[in-house]
Amino acid sequence: MRIQLNQITEIAQKYKLDLDKEYKQSRLDLFSKYLKYCVEDRKLEDKEIKVLKHIQELLLLSEDDTKTLISIETDRIYQTQVEAVIRNGKVDSFEKENLEKLRQDLLIPDKIASKIFEKSAKERLQEFLDNAISDERISPEEETELLTISNNLGIEFDANKASKGKLEKFKLYWQLENSALPELMSDINLQKNEILHFHTEINWYEQRRVTKRINYGGPIARIKIAKGIYYRLGSVGVQPVSEDVLQMVDSGKLYLTNKRVIFMGARGNKTININKILDFLPYKNGVDLQKDSGKSPFLEFEDNIDVFSLILVRLMNEN
Repeated sequence: MRIQLNQITEIAQKYKLDLDKEYKQSRLDLFSKYLKYCVEDRKLEDKEIKVLKHIQELLLLSEDDTKTLISIETDRIYQTQVEAVIRNGKVDSFEKENLEKLRQDLLIPDKIASKIFEKSAKERLQEFLDNAISDERISPEEETELLTISNNLGIEFDANKASKGKLEKFKLYWQLENSALPELMSDINLQKNEILHFHTEINWYEQRRVTKRINYGGPIARIKIAKGIYYRLGSVGVQPVSEDVLQMVDSGKLYLTNKRVIFMGARGNKTININKILDFLPYKNGVDLQKDSGKSPFLEFEDNIDVFSLILVRLMNEN
């Protein structure tokens, strides 16, 4: 026996219920439960649509409300299947046919299905990219696979300007660690078999001992002589108090070769053999070199500190 709308209305009037305004969420939940039952087999057949229409009328729901619920549920099922299909980064003809059949069975418009597929495919591509750059490196194999996934899924990899710059940087990092180092033309004379890998303008700093103040001994009391001038009851110590501070000693050009760190300054030139460098610390504004003897300099510069550091690490390991 099929329940009629007038029966629902009579019950509502008997108990003085305004079903147009009351219990709407409960009515929506009832509709959703039956909807989930209908699409368990991942199909939405004509007879099921007719029953859903009848339930909509009985529950006094608007067509917009039920259309939204149906769209949410069918889109969810379709998206779940798309995500499973593209997990391996490609979609073959058989999988495409199955997705198209599912779209038709769930009565999903082609435009909506295309948007779901595109969104899921971009998320899968981004997931692969995030995993690839988690070590801040991109190998040629990873770059090739990224393009392969993009082509297989039929989407264009469109990184913004910031992301493109980051990708290029990570590709360079991998190359500096695994491929041949860049070989640059030199404007200074180098030794035989010496190869220039990096150069930049820098400020050369070294530790210098400077007097910060002079010791004062004696009582704190003082006597006013004139406005702003006081006579202190004590004596000045003869020993200055000094400490080591970084001071810029020269500016010029830095050259990093496979054998040496070379500095050509306005006041003079300096050279450090790679095998004499014990360690170094890169900072935002330069690199602190630690030599095995003599004064250890701080090289102040801003651009490509990361590139200099990667090259130097590799050279120290090879020397």
